[in-house]
Amino acid sequence: MENLILKTGFNNLIKKSSQIEEYELQMMSLMTVFIENAIKTAEIYTKHSNRKTITSKDISLGLKKELFTFLDNDDIEERALTIFNEFKNQEFTPENSDNESQEEFEEDSEEDSEEDSEEELEDNDPFGNFCHLYDSSNQQKKNKIDDDDDDDDKEDKFIKSKCECEICKKTNECAELWKTWKPSNNIEEILYSSIQKIDDKFNLSF
Repeated sequence: MENLILKTGFNNLIKKSSQIEEYELQMMSLMTVFIENAIKTAEIYTKHSNRKTITSKDISLGLKKELFTFLDNDDIEERALTIFNEFKNQEFTPENSDNESQEEFEEDSEEDSEEDSEEELEDNDPFGNFCHLYDSSNQQKKNKIDDDDDDDDKEDKFIKSKCECEICKKTNECAELWKTWKPSNNIEEILYSSIQKIDDKFNLSF
């Protein structure tokens, strides 16, 4: 994962006049692809475990697998570039000339700012927002499960996949590798720390 942007070739888009902003957008784009891949893995792993609900453990396993295999995907640059352009288009969208709409936007922005302040997310946590959203979603699922009977509750408990497909096998291999693996650079350190925070937040053990 060292020099992530350079390895994908994505860094070639940077122009010196706006290097920092371009770099940040590129990193956001790459992390979006990273998380999308992890969630897709979690979904497949859940289905192949004959379960209906994606658990926090499935998400954690998906993130760990992606940490070790992200650069093996051939479509990273293409997907990240698409997301990057979407970010850029949003950034340069003309302001609304309607005063009433502008006021509503400012009010929404103030509310969002207050919510962000309450969350107190750390700057170096690329999964901070995701973890918060998943925590809320997970609580909703838990409330729903509490209203179901015991049989339905058992269906939602994590079960390790014994499927022999490439994705499940690799996910289980990465889960074992994670136990002894140590980051070797700054990007790996940030990702490792963020995934570990998710494990700690949900009291996950494998």
